[in-house]
Parts: sequence; structure tokens; C-alpha cells
Amino acid sequence: MIGAETPTGNRAHEAVFSVEMNLLERSWPVGESLGSLPDVQKALGIGRPACREAITILEARGVLESRRGPGGGLFVRAPTLEDVVGATLMYLALTGATQDCVPEFRRVVWRMVVAAAIQRPLPIQPANAQLSEWGFAVDLAERLGNGAMKVAAQLAEMLARICQEPAAPARDAQIDAALLSHDVQAAWSRVDVLAQSNGLNPPMFGLELAEQGLSLSGRKSAMALAARMAREFRDGRGAVEAEWETAERLGYTDAVVRQARRILQDFDIVRCRQGRKGAEWGVPTNAAGVIRLLAPCLVAGGQSARDNREAAAFLACSAPVLAARRVARHGRDSIKLLTPFAPTHIVDVMRGENMLLDLSGNPLLVIMVRSLGLANVFVDGAPPAWPTAADIVDFNRRIMQAVKAGDPGAAADVAWAKSRIMQGAGRPGAMSPEAPVDAVHEFRDARPLGVHKGELIQQSEPGYRKLA
Repeated sequence: MIGAETPTGNRAHEAVFSVEMNLLERSWPVGESLGSLPDVQKALGIGRPACREAITILEARGVLESRRGPGGGLFVRAPTLEDVVGATLMYLALTGATQDCVPEFRRVVWRMVVAAAIQRPLPIQPANAQLSEWGFAVDLAERLGNGAMKVAAQLAEMLARICQEPAAPARDAQIDAALLSHDVQAAWSRVDVLAQSNGLNPPMFGLELAEQGLSLSGRKSAMALAARMAREFRDGRGAVEAEWETAERLGYTDAVVRQARRILQDFDIVRCRQGRKGAEWGVPTNAAGVIRLLAPCLVAGGQSARDNREAAAFLACSAPVLAARRVARHGRDSIKLLTPFAPTHIVDVMRGENMLLDLSGNPLLVIMVRSLGLANVFVDGAPPAWPTAADIVDFNRRIMQAVKAGDPGAAADVAWAKSRIMQGAGRPGAMSPEAPVDAVHEFRDARPLGVHKGELIQQSEPGYRKLA
């Protein structure tokens, strides 16, 4: 779910990961004291320099807070959505994403929220009701009581505003009418109109947007400087500087520059080597740094396992729908077609599901689903019960057939049928991301087609292999 499959070899970064996983296991106890630096060092079992570096990263990420004086020490705090927005923008800018992923993600989130509101009918609010400053979707999610949907809707709106997309209306008469008449298709049609982007040729994300997003958080210095330094590294400047030289040139303290560079290391953007000219630039290999910020937001916010599952299921099932739409509009060359492989371990299952998520072409959807999944591992306290390998391979083959055919409706039907089985057939509250809520296929007669020996061919992507 996180994407970090192998140890980095850096004791400080491994300690950061260990602390974050420990806090997730304990439901992210905001305000709890972890003791003094020696206490944390002893608990982690690492040397003093590595421990100090780990604390520097954790403080810069907004995970820990250091307090001086009597009763001081290291205290747990939770990353904010502003932190997540800034880190997300930095990741998108460095990976070459275009800004059209923001309105597309917002559209999927809005569809999810209005479908849930129709499925669990809500009374129409009076005209004088106090509405959310973030728009109708956040307001609806809050009234539904689904905190995971509210986080997704607010994240989408924050990104949209930074990218200068049209703001979500506080309420909309046509959506209200569709909710009152339980007409999901009318609601989705209106959502599609409201979510349309301004730009015909969406630009790529710039690191300037990341600096702007990071400056929204309470810790402007280290995080915003990290984005500025990433821009300099990308442009070929700053890579040969020592930390004190960067501090002197940009007017920051050595401590802030050290925090910023450690953030870049933690995001796998800069790989530092020993010596005065020891910094190597690199594009992050995955969104692990962002996921490890968003998942704590969800856990610390007290989102329930049911809420997380409901949101994750809808968003995950939307991935092949987006992929099929791209094929229908631009042909098969617009996506990277995959060959399903037979999973033998839960890690294989996760890897396969991540590949299907990547088909969507929307990194925000991938980040949100994986963060919800990671949060739910710790909320549930136990791994889910997976279906058999043959079931998974069969459903994934059907999904790929629908995607190749450019058929969003079929992709949605099969993806949702698979989701229902993976989460437990008959679970109440299921929604389809494409078909009307009252017309979702139950697939009661769906039977695995079976997988023959040697049927799947080895691919170049990691995790693909021929069946034994």
C-alpha cells in the first residue's frame, strides 16, 4: 500500500518509518508524550546521530513536536490536510503530472458523495442552514457522517483552488432536486457539468504550486524550502552545495535547511552522499511520502473502518472506468495494458490492485485509495479475508477485457462485483461508480473461469511472472 518494499539502508529513514507505523497501530495518539530524545533513541535502538536525523524528519513532516522546558519532550501531532496538499503537489510536479487530474479526481469524489447521499436519503437543508466553506460535497459528506468522504472532498477542493479551478458551489438547486427525487443519473449529470475544467490544454504541475501549497501549513519554512530546493535540484542548481552554503544563500538557518533536505531524502527526491558535494537528484519512484501523510490524517481523525471501506471501494472501482473512458476516446495506446497474474501472497494481491489503480492514469485517485487502505489496516486491526487466486485472476481478466473494449459500464460492473466479493458479498451500503445505485448487478451466478497452467505470460513490469 505504501510502495516501499525494500529497506533503504538508511537507519534514520527506517526509524522514521518504524515510528509512523507504531503510531498508526496505536490510532495515532495526538498529544501523547514519547519522552525525551534519549528515551526515543533507546526505544528505537539506534545511535544518537541517526535518532536526531529521524526526529528532524518527523518534526518537519508534522508527525512530532518538540517542547522545551519542564514537562517538555517529544509529543505526537498529526499532519494536516495542508501538509498533504503541499506534499502532493510536490510529488505531482516532480513526476510530470498534468493539472487535468485535479478536476477528474474531484468529479469522481463528487459522484461518490452524491451517490451515498441518495442511497441514504438526507433531508434537504433549509435555506438559512450554515453550509461548508468548501462546497456542497464536503457539506454532504459531513451530513452523511462519513469522515473519509469528507477528507477526500476537502482535499479535492483544496487542490482545485490552488490550480485555479472553479470553486465548488455551496449548494446547487439541480443536485438538491436530484437528491430529493433519488435520481442518481440526474445528480451525476449535474456533477459532470460542475466539475468541468477551465483549461483545454492542462499545464503540467509546477513546483511553484507546491511551494504555494506548502506555505498553507503552519510550518512554512522547512516544507516550503523543500519545494524550492527540489526546483533548484531539478534545474541543476544547488546539487553541489553544502547545507551551510544553501542556508547562507537563501537566508535560512542551518537547521531549517537540514530539515528541508531530510524531507527531500524521505520523499526519495534527493539521495545524499558523504562529503561537501554529496547530493544526487532523482524523481520519486512512488507516492509513499504522500501516503504516509494522508493515512495518519485519516487515522487521527477517527474515521471508521466502514467509512474508509465505502470510500475506498467506490474510488477503486472508478479506476478501470477512467481507463476504459481513455481507451474509448484516445485508443488503446493511451493506457498501459496489463496482464493479470495469479497472486500467491497478500503482497501480490496489493501489487496487482495497485497496478489496476495505476490504469486510471490519475495519481490522486491512486494516492487516496492507497491511503484509505493503509489507514484501514490499522483501524480494522486485522487483514481482510481475500478470495482465491483464481477468483482474483478471473475478475482482473474481465476488467482488462472491458478496458480494452473501451466499455466503462462493463468495467464498472465487473470491478464492483469483484469489490463486493473481496469485502464480503452482501455487505450493506455498496455503491456502483457507473451504474445507477438501484441497478447494480449482484453477479450471484458469477463463477470463476479458471486459469490454465502457463496461460499468463511474463511481463516486464515488477511483480509480473509466468504461472508455475
